[in-house]
Amino acid sequence: MSTDRFATLSVKVPRHTKERLLDVARRRGTSPSRLLRQALDRVIAGEPEPGRRATLLERNRDLFARLDPGPEDLSTNKAHLDDLGR
Repeated sequence: MSTDRFATLSVKVPRHTKERLLDVARRRGTSPSRLLRQALDRVIAGEPEPGRRATLLERNRDLFARLDPGPEDLSTNKAHLDDLGR
């Protein structure tokens, strides 16, 4: 993997978190950087956290993204209720 494809990102974490990261990376036979990149990719992609079931929205995000979102104030603007039930 060419390093010119990567940018440096500095993150401060508690000492025990870094120690756990190093331990997990060592057990998996990979680098801490690779583990962090994989975790970031999952978060950015909208995947649920490990051990948590995905919501309907998370599982179908690509379908919902194509829909017209409608008015942003639908739940708070009473004007949207004027023709309700007609």
